[in-house]
Amino acid sequence: MSVTEIETTKERLITSGLALMSEKSYHGAGLSEILKRADVPKGSFYHYFKSKENFAVEVIARNSMDHLEKMKSILSDKATSPMDRIYGYYSIMRDFYRSNGAQRSCLIAKLALEVSQLSEPLREAVKGAYDQWSQLLAETIREAQEIDEIDQSFDAEALANVLINDWEGATIRMQIEGNIKPLDDFFEVILEHGLKLKACKSD
Repeated sequence: MSVTEIETTKERLITSGLALMSEKSYHGAGLSEILKRADVPKGSFYHYFKSKENFAVEVIARNSMDHLEKMKSILSDKATSPMDRIYGYYSIMRDFYRSNGAQRSCLIAKLALEVSQLSEPLREAVKGAYDQWSQLLAETIREAQEIDEIDQSFDAEALANVLINDWEGATIRMQIEGNIKPLDDFFEVILEHGLKLKACKSD
């Protein structure tokens, strides 16, 4: 088997696992279903991964990196102010749920609730994802503080963690309510008033 074939097979497995775990959760996505979607025999799975747990760690890492790159593309855009970048980042995510439905959820948030207390490797993988996102958001917050868009008395890392935690909580409540009003509440209370950003309500 060539290097290209190996990379393609592993990529299909990770892509299939990401899609199914996002839809059904870690325990809900059976290995046989993942293999069927990826069109990969069971023996080949264990050539790349020691266990389903090890596989899920790589799926989380892929999802985390994909989201981090999306964050960078928005938060690192120096053509707009730091506050507008923060607002734009959350606006894009809210628009995604508005278009795709309130029941679609973030894989990281879903697995955080499901497996963090059951598997130390998965807990560490989830924590690593949140830490990376928070670090990038904190960098943008510091930029905003330097030009007095955000009060400099705030600790940037703490504020970044609060924003991420509040957003994740809003997406969980969104799934319970079946609509995106919790995301609108996040915008109104946290972004528009807490961070003094312009109003932008969904239709």
